[in-house]
Amino acid sequence: MDELELPKTEKVKKLTQIIDLIKDTGNLLGVLFAYRDGGLIAENFKEEIDFDNFTSMCASVLEGAISLGRTMGDRKAAKIIVELGTQTIAITECDEKTFLVFDLNYESNFNVILEKMEDYIRKIIFLY
Repeated sequence: MDELELPKTEKVKKLTQIIDLIKDTGNLLGVLFAYRDGGLIAENFKEEIDFDNFTSMCASVLEGAISLGRTMGDRKAAKIIVELGTQTIAITECDEKTFLVFDLNYESNFNVILEKMEDYIRKIIFLY
């Protein structure tokens, strides 16, 4: 094992801390980190949902947005926003293998998260 690589339990612990920090800082309903193939890595959601289906659907939406960007002059999709009644789902690509999902509502302060998004993504990608 590479000396710089953390053991899996430490990675999960640190990832969980970052996700909890994001959720608390933005007063979000949930945060999810997943592989682009739809595999869940970690989540902290207020409500119980079917994460297998939800994560796969978010991955499909992200891939669709990325393809759409390519057809429009090779533009990169930055964030996908989906409004679901009183909640909003925001999806953002982290790297070629992973993405983040944010569940927010009118009480959330997503601007605080957006301001530090690159820093959060860097920390998460460093772990994975």
